[in-house]
Amino acid sequence: MINWNALLLVAGVTLAATVIVVTLVATAAKLLDAGHLRRQDGQTPGVTLVGAYVLFGIVGLIVLFGLWLVIPYFH
Repeated sequence: MINWNALLLVAGVTLAATVIVVTLVATAAKLLDAGHLRRQDGQTPGVTLVGAYVLFGIVGLIVLFGLWLVIPYFH
């Protein structure tokens, strides 16, 4: 018998995690582009490049954590 509550919970968490990761990557890409545009205009990129790299790092950690959860060898 299918546990529909558990299935809906897994689907909801998967959807939420996907939205979070895609939003983080899109924001990081936007910050990276803004930093490069500021550099081309002769201004200092400021915190935009640092923010982009931090967000990319967070996404990388999320991906590594997901791999750690999926691959049973690491447990």
